[in-house]
Parts: sequence; structure tokens; C-alpha cells
Amino acid sequence: MFSNPPFIPAVILLAVAALTGCYTHINSQAYESPAEVTYTLDRKIENIVYTGASWPQPLHADLYLPQKRGLRPVVLMIHGGGWANRSRDDMAGISSKLVRRGYAVLNVNYRFAPKYTYPAQVHDLQQALAWIADNANRYRLDLERVNTWGYSSGAHLAALIGAIDHDNHLAEDSNPLPRIRSVVAGGIPSDLRKYTDSPIVMRFMGGDRHEMPARYAEASPVYHVSSDDPPVFLYHGKLDFLVTEDQASDYYEALRAAGIDAELYLHRWRGHMSMFLFGGDAETKAIDFLNRNNSTRQLIAAE
Repeated sequence: MFSNPPFIPAVILLAVAALTGCYTHINSQAYESPAEVTYTLDRKIENIVYTGASWPQPLHADLYLPQKRGLRPVVLMIHGGGWANRSRDDMAGISSKLVRRGYAVLNVNYRFAPKYTYPAQVHDLQQALAWIADNANRYRLDLERVNTWGYSSGAHLAALIGAIDHDNHLAEDSNPLPRIRSVVAGGIPSDLRKYTDSPIVMRFMGGDRHEMPARYAEASPVYHVSSDDPPVFLYHGKLDFLVTEDQASDYYEALRAAGIDAELYLHRWRGHMSMFLFGGDAETKAIDFLNRNNSTRQLIAAE
């Protein structure tokens, strides 16, 4: 059985080739970062109510703080669940990974459909950004380096909150919202206009696409692409039949056409849930993307 040694290296080579061909990373850019430093968790403050007393319902978040001197860059973390279920607990693992790389993380819950339809969730996240701004001094949060990260419906909200004009959605007593530095979006439904009969999307939108075409466009991140958008890192499974690959690739092309710094990571053998559960390599590359766009050199260049 084992009498043909040359066959073994051939099998190894085939296996290596299969593994290295599992993903495509488009527009990946080298980043010469300083020697990597790993940070420990300074503290995790649980069940913060980030909304005001007059909000339709109190909304909670967990704040992760790395043990780090100086100002901390921030990630607003947004869970998925079809805009209707799940919780911030789903994003605890990614939040902890970001803490180890020196990021503070505000991991939030938001209101659910169908009781609350679009744009209620967007308004919730604007409240989270306002909370970050109001508490920046207290927790040494860097308002020049506020980022968003989400998966699935959370990715949709992360991208939307990075691209839309916030001026028309602020409460009268709110401070200006921090500008989003960069976005990480996994399994993103970027164009809701492509869903003609999805009960999940109709529940979120409060009606059918044909009844409200302008509203569907307004709720789609791809509709808001413009030259002043923040950089965006997209990761997606090519076997995702819930949110198909074109939702990420078309969004990527629109961003690039507008001159936006964007990267697209596509995994050949991942579906919607497996990309979330086993997306470690994509998450590592996404953090590298955050590091590049939150570095001191990038901040100086943008001024």
C-alpha cells in the first residue's frame, strides 16, 4: 500500500493547493505595521444603557476596554439575525479578538422588526455613536478613529451607518456624531432592492419592494456610495445562498468605482453561517485592514 513514496508528496502538494485556493482576496494591500503588540482586557462593562430616557425602549451594550495607554480606537460592533433576533452575545468572540489588538469595542443590541421597522435600527446605532461621543473622555475613546463591524443584517447596518448623512436623524440635544473611519462587513445584504419576495426583508422594511421602491433604495448601502465614504472591508462565502455573493461583489465594484478604498475576501467553501462561525482568517485580514486605516500615518495623510 505504501510502496510508492513519490505519491505521498504529490498528495501533500494537492492538499496544500486546495487549502491555499480556498479564498480570493481582491485589492489586498500590504501594510507595514509596527511590531505586533497584544493587549489584555482592562475591563468589560456590561449592560450599559446607551439610549436616553425618552427612547422607545432601553437598549444595552457591552463596552470592552483594552489595557492600553493613550486614546483607544473604537469599533461599534453590530450583530446579525435578520434585523429581528439574536443578540450582541454572537459578537463577543470578535470583540475579544479586537481588544487583543488594542481596540475598544461597543457591542450593541438594537430594536427588532417587525415591531420596529427601518429606519429604527439606524436611529438606534446613531444613539450608540452619540453615546461614544458623550463618553469619549471618560473611557479615553478616540473620536477620530471610530469604526463599525457587523455580520449579515449587522453588516448591512454597519455599512449604512458609515455611508449615510446623519444630519437629519439627530435628536435636538445630541452632539455631532463621530465620522466613521472604516467599515468591516461580513455576509452583507448591500442592495435590498434585489429581494422581491423575502419575508425577512419585508418584515424589516414594513412592506414589499414594489410598494415602497424609494424606501428600499434608501435602506441599501450601495445606494449611498459616494466619494466621501469610509474604506470598507467585505468578506463573504461563495456558497452563501441566503445572502448571495453578488451582494458583496457588486457593492465592492460600486465602492471602487467611486474611488473608495475597499477589499473583498471571498471564501470558496463557506456558506452564510459557516463564514460567520469559521471566518478566522477573514477576521484577521479585516483587523489588518482596520489597523491600516486607523494608523497614525493614515490619520496624518487624511488631514
